[in-house]
Amino acid sequence: MVDARGDGQAGEEEGPPPVAVAPAAQEIDLASFPPGDVEVIEVSSDDERAGALAASPPRPAADAARADASETAAEDQLALPLEAEPAVDIRTEPVETPSFVREAEQAARWRSPRVRAALALGCLLAAAGLAGQWMLAQRDLVAARSPALKPALEAACAALGCDVQPPRSLEGLRVESSGVVRADKADHYRVSVALRNLRPHEVALPAFELALTDTQGQLIARRVLRASDLGARSPAVAAGAELPLQCTIQVTSGTVAGYTIEFFYP
Repeated sequence: MVDARGDGQAGEEEGPPPVAVAPAAQEIDLASFPPGDVEVIEVSSDDERAGALAASPPRPAADAARADASETAAEDQLALPLEAEPAVDIRTEPVETPSFVREAEQAARWRSPRVRAALALGCLLAAAGLAGQWMLAQRDLVAARSPALKPALEAACAALGCDVQPPRSLEGLRVESSGVVRADKADHYRVSVALRNLRPHEVALPAFELALTDTQGQLIARRVLRASDLGARSPAVAAGAELPLQCTIQVTSGTVAGYTIEFFYP
């Protein structure tokens, strides 16, 4: 069939588009490469290529050496000792406890059973010590008022180097009667004293001071007479008892016209 065109030229029949043809691959001379740098793998598919890569020989010695050197350097870097960090001195200021907290804690400690028991025991020991000191200081009076305690006090005094004697009490004694009269001889005088104990316990006998005066009231003699000098057989006067005492003295100067008797504890 003839297609008439305006230019008067017969057209050609249209067909598929032309296909570009790649130039023929250039051949590579493998002999021009140094041995060991080129590895030829002939595969026809992807599976064969993977198998060939898996079965490929190990890397060249130079590459292996470089890789070992890199790994060794990395290990040496990891093996380097870590520098010790400088110690940081962290000092915190103590927080002051509020006063009401301290007071509450102190009150709780004083109320604890152990503290109360210790305080009670300490008070008992202190009271016993004070009682012992008082009894030791007043041993004479305690022994006179409580005769049952006298042996214990005497034992304590034996260890401490003291003794137990009748208690002294000038206020508990009173002179009931006294006298100084001439005896058979001209220069001898008999002195008599009746002493009463006003206490409910025994009281130690005092000493007596005798002063003699003449008719002018001048002192002609002064003597100190102990209870033993006046014939006392005991160092004490029994409770509520009256004890008569007497002795004879010699006066060589003047005539005795008056006297005074006073008692005291030496």
